[in-house]
Amino acid sequence: MRLYTYLFIHLIFSITINAQKVKKTPLPNWVTPIIYQEEKEPNNEGAYKYLVLDYQDNLVQKEQFIHYAVKILNNEGIQEMSDINAVFDPAYQTIAFHKIQVIRNGEKIDKLQNATINTFQRETNLERSLYDGSLTAVINLSDIRVGDIVEYAYTLKGYNPINKGNYANLVYEEYTIPVNKIYSKILTDKNNPIFYKLLNGANEPKIENTSFGTEYSWENNSNEFVIYDSNTPYWYNVQKRISISTFNSWKDVSELLTPHYQIPRTPLKLPITIDKNLDSKQDVIVKLIRFVQDEIRYLGFEAGVGAFKPHKPYDVLNRRYGDCKDKSMLLSTLLQQQGVDAYPILVDSGSNEHLNEYAPNHFIFDHCIVYFEHDDKEYFVDPTIANQGGDLYRLSTPNYKFGLVLKEGSNQLKEIPNSTKPKIHIVEDITLDSIGGNAKFDVKTEYFGSKADEIRSYFKNNTEQNINKEYLSFYSNLYPNISSSGKVSILDETRPYENIVTTNEHYSIEKLWNTIEGEETIYFDTNSLVLDGLVSYNNSLKRNMPYNAGIPFSFTQVTRILMPEPWYIDLKDIVIDNDFYSFKKSINVNGNMVTIDYSYELKTDIVPAKETETFLKGLDKVREDIGTQLTYTYNTATSGISWLSVFIAISAIAISMFFAFKIFKNFNPNNEIAALPTQPFGGWLILPIIGIVLTPILILAQIFDTGYFNNSIWEGFEYAGYDNVGFLKLYLGMELFYNFTFLVFVILTIILLFKKRTCTPIMMMIFYGCNLVIILLESFLLNQFGIPDPTVGSDIFRAALSAAIWIPYFLYSDRVKHTFVTTYNKSKSITAESFIKNTVQ
Repeated sequence: MRLYTYLFIHLIFSITINAQKVKKTPLPNWVTPIIYQEEKEPNNEGAYKYLVLDYQDNLVQKEQFIHYAVKILNNEGIQEMSDINAVFDPAYQTIAFHKIQVIRNGEKIDKLQNATINTFQRETNLERSLYDGSLTAVINLSDIRVGDIVEYAYTLKGYNPINKGNYANLVYEEYTIPVNKIYSKILTDKNNPIFYKLLNGANEPKIENTSFGTEYSWENNSNEFVIYDSNTPYWYNVQKRISISTFNSWKDVSELLTPHYQIPRTPLKLPITIDKNLDSKQDVIVKLIRFVQDEIRYLGFEAGVGAFKPHKPYDVLNRRYGDCKDKSMLLSTLLQQQGVDAYPILVDSGSNEHLNEYAPNHFIFDHCIVYFEHDDKEYFVDPTIANQGGDLYRLSTPNYKFGLVLKEGSNQLKEIPNSTKPKIHIVEDITLDSIGGNAKFDVKTEYFGSKADEIRSYFKNNTEQNINKEYLSFYSNLYPNISSSGKVSILDETRPYENIVTTNEHYSIEKLWNTIEGEETIYFDTNSLVLDGLVSYNNSLKRNMPYNAGIPFSFTQVTRILMPEPWYIDLKDIVIDNDFYSFKKSINVNGNMVTIDYSYELKTDIVPAKETETFLKGLDKVREDIGTQLTYTYNTATSGISWLSVFIAISAIAISMFFAFKIFKNFNPNNEIAALPTQPFGGWLILPIIGIVLTPILILAQIFDTGYFNNSIWEGFEYAGYDNVGFLKLYLGMELFYNFTFLVFVILTIILLFKKRTCTPIMMMIFYGCNLVIILLESFLLNQFGIPDPTVGSDIFRAALSAAIWIPYFLYSDRVKHTFVTTYNKSKSITAESFIKNTVQ
């Protein structure tokens, strides 16, 4: 209960104090009265029309006078302009309203005398975790009608004390909406001389000496305004403006702020663990950067002097939060404690491209990062970017262009180089089970540089369920019947070094193929969906302003499609290379494997206006070329049984059976233990017995799965476009012949094995040796013909391992020698009685 009472008293006290800062007073005597002309029939569409924008600043008395007159054109204008809002900082400012009136049919209606002025704290940067403490004085106007002119004027008194009387401003002579009259005045004296720069053809000021001081004024009655084309660079500004400042140089700006950014004398407690035996100085620097980026929460209270003055590093470290100034100051302090020259550097995230064109002042900066030196190299790091990776050589910093280093002797802007271009590399594997059937779809994506930082943040800010759902939805646009075969995984082991984030995805696609109605043709489409999204831009009509193409990057992708039979695609490579981007797509076919390679590089972030149409049309063509359609036409003329395969199979069986019979009768090698009784099967011998018994089944399954007896497989080599079709058919026939010969050989070996013939160990060694040699020979021939075998590595490993284990076993095992002791002439085992009899004799 006490807590609620305290909060209530505090709220009432705050409202009372702030209300005292809002007053109603007459017009200041130094203000130049501005007369404007009313438009009887304004022809500009919109809800309202500004008749006057009047800004007058008094540097001597530290006052800012603001005067508006707005004509209401329709009911939307009533909604927009019935509330008067004025923002001020109660830490150092008061606000006084001088005039609020409505002019209706030439009659002035005073709205200020009886107006109720309310103050509210509206944190406009709350979504950025920034609290500036500013208040908004709000006056609600009643009885506002279409055709009324709402006119009001007020003065803000007080400058931020941290500026020590210094002043800077950006005076506009034109806006993005039509204004009948724009008037700006700067009143100063000899103690506050101003310097100015004219931008984009702005006019020279009218300079007058008055009893109040020297006046610099600009007046524009042209009603001209600027309309920006869509998607212009964020820093692009062609409006006539005047950059005004009391600072004569960047040195003056640095000398004002640097005293607030001094490294404390008392060292801070090191917040990281350092292994003196393993961690280099670079490792320590990176650890400190990551600590401030990830462990110090971004949160700022920037009321009053807090807008430019950081909090003490000790306090920021203890409370674990701070704004950009606080985090930069903390990181600079920690780095300097490790012997690294490090300083905060002010940057501008908006007008950075032309920052050096403004009159020197600190008001143009809206952000703070860190500049440091290590091993005679300069580095820039933004401590507010969480989840960043990479060592010092791979630091990614936004393109801030210029900054002001806050250290003693700093007298000019420091140029900030561009970071390494980010990169994405994708490998897609699509494995089809049959023509017209389903497919497995696996995707491996590697992100480099700032792209790695982005995907790392994405995974940390989303649940596993949402990630899997979004990834699946992404591919469902191309493959409607896709389903997930496992969760999307992320590998982030190189964050401290190369900063490569790898994701792996696994899917199943049912009914991959589509049919063409009325034709014997089926097809499926493949596309680089990621690249398609990266090169997708908003269309733009003919324009007069540059086009923002985004941050330059590079992209590569390999899509490997393993077809169930040899394939043929005759498509030429696509190569595009210009000043703005390069694109290449190539398709290679090696038997069953179709490989599509993509590469794309965005070379620049800005496209000149006259080149924009060509740029966008070229990328539309790139998007058309990204996709690939694979078609299959059922050919009834070439389908059916291959009688050549039947002939080869019968010939192989006949010839191999002839030699098998010869071996069965005549191959009876001597066994030095043949006089001993035979042992039963047992021990390790059971394993190769099981293996060879299952082998005939596997051979038959392979023969029929391969489709040797389907006539289309023989014609497939011609459709695949191979030059050596004759050799491939010869190879296919020899493979079929070998498979049936080997089948007969295995069956013979099984018969000999169960009869425990003395030739069985040799036959088993031939079996394992032949299996290894044939796999190696087949791999060599397929490679020569340009037909990849994705399983050859594992096949060779298994065959070599089996041969290494079982060939020595059948050669030296005592169990083998005591088991296989019979010959063709003695199909029965030698008994114990005959063994004793033979021994006695």
